[in-house]
Amino acid sequence: MNRKNFPEEIKDLVIPDPSGDFVYRCLGCGKDWGIDDLLYTCPECKSVLLIEDRAWDRLKKIPGELWRQVFDYRKVVNNPALKGIFLFYELIAPVIPLEDVVCLGEGHTPVVEANEALQDWVGMKFFVKNDGQNPSASFKDRGMASAFSFINYIMKQKGLENVLAVCASTGDTSASAALYAAYLGEKVKSVVLLPHGKVTPQQLAQPLGNGATVLEIPGVFDDCMKIVEFLADNYPVALLNSKNAWRIKGQESYSYEIAQAFNYDVGNLVVMGPIGYAGNITAIVSGFRKLYGLGIIDSLPQI
Repeated sequence: MNRKNFPEEIKDLVIPDPSGDFVYRCLGCGKDWGIDDLLYTCPECKSVLLIEDRAWDRLKKIPGELWRQVFDYRKVVNNPALKGIFLFYELIAPVIPLEDVVCLGEGHTPVVEANEALQDWVGMKFFVKNDGQNPSASFKDRGMASAFSFINYIMKQKGLENVLAVCASTGDTSASAALYAAYLGEKVKSVVLLPHGKVTPQQLAQPLGNGATVLEIPGVFDDCMKIVEFLADNYPVALLNSKNAWRIKGQESYSYEIAQAFNYDVGNLVVMGPIGYAGNITAIVSGFRKLYGLGIIDSLPQI
């Protein structure tokens, strides 16, 4: 659809320009840090960082009903950068120019109603959001799209040519990270740490097939995680586990898509999601709270 056919009040909003004032904010001491570096824990107190938009209130100047129209009409815009999770650009990472967005077709996975027999067995009506249809067959692609878009952006800003992307994994994270790293080409080298003997050949196939260097480490996942955390704290590497705040931003898209799928009427929903290190549930709660704060939804679902 040509933009000239859109409602007049949203024509200037459908194709967004970069905006916002993003910082890393420490969950421990509350201090803000600039986003012009690859940073994963607070340099002062070593607590976890999340990303905050200090100019968030600018988005409140646009009524929630108008935001609904923007996101709904944007689905038919022929702009590759807005086809994936960045359909919700202003809510995820509006500081990243559209030309730096990395989209491999993640997001917008179907919400499928369970069949009658399964609903009878469970005792209620329920739906499944099939994130197995993401590029690497995992919800992790949502976070990787955001994280690698930032990596792509910061590499251009700083003229970086050789970035090491690392993660610890037992399957999904490594597959997703290796896929998105491969898309950026030779300037990003992907290294995956897996616990020796704890990963199936099928789980090894995806990172290896995407050109990652796979290292099997004696021990369990936590032992692998300690190594990548040490690397991230002491060397300029791109950490791609859930401690990467940009991954949390991308996984917020789960909430935005659910709201859109149910016509922004989610007050009677109970939303359930997988939890490991709590990155995904953090993102889901954050996403719905943002929608509520902007008046895009009138009430919050139960999480």
